[in-house]
Amino acid sequence: MLSSIVGGVGQLWAEDTYNAALSLFWEGRRLEMAETRQAESQQAFQRSLAMTERLLATDAANPDLQTLKTWNLFRLRRYVDTVVYAQSVLNSRQDYRILETMAEALYFLGKNDEALSAFSRYFTLSPENDDRRSSAYYYVGEIYFRIKKYEHADIAFSTAVALEKNMYYWWYRLGIVKEVLGQYRRAYEAFNTSLSLKSNFKPALDAKERVKAKSSL
Repeated sequence: MLSSIVGGVGQLWAEDTYNAALSLFWEGRRLEMAETRQAESQQAFQRSLAMTERLLATDAANPDLQTLKTWNLFRLRRYVDTVVYAQSVLNSRQDYRILETMAEALYFLGKNDEALSAFSRYFTLSPENDDRRSSAYYYVGEIYFRIKKYEHADIAFSTAVALEKNMYYWWYRLGIVKEVLGQYRRAYEAFNTSLSLKSNFKPALDAKERVKAKSSL
């Protein structure tokens, strides 16, 4: 049975359980949203990882524990460890959750081709309603932008914002690729949408004025 003392990251769990480890992970994600609480979020991920690894010591093939370990390694920015562990699991079985996390880690490691391959496998295996599909398309867009395949980036960013309409930064990035492609009106519209979600986002404010000057808008 699980017992706890309320106090955010200061929670004390009576015993190691998957639910306790998962709760610590989501607490870390909540704290991660606040710019001033990054150290606390990292502590939560570290505690969740430690608990998960203790559980894996006696239940090494548990798919949920394997996924949670991968998530925690990624959130701790241990990208190489994320890829190594994820690949060790994927050598035995395919798991779209682990594939997607590994693909993001590969993106941050600058391994563009490997990341695109992993994202492609994720799209094939994951259900259409998986909540990471929008993020996956966003990262695919960033990779294509990075390698200067701007039409591909346009498609990926457009798909990402169609799936998740309230991400101001994604709309900004869509506007940037539209600008690169010379589609100034559509870029202007994307920057406007970004600003409707975060009115003081200076990069979008500057970009909006820039494309306005480049066109007859």
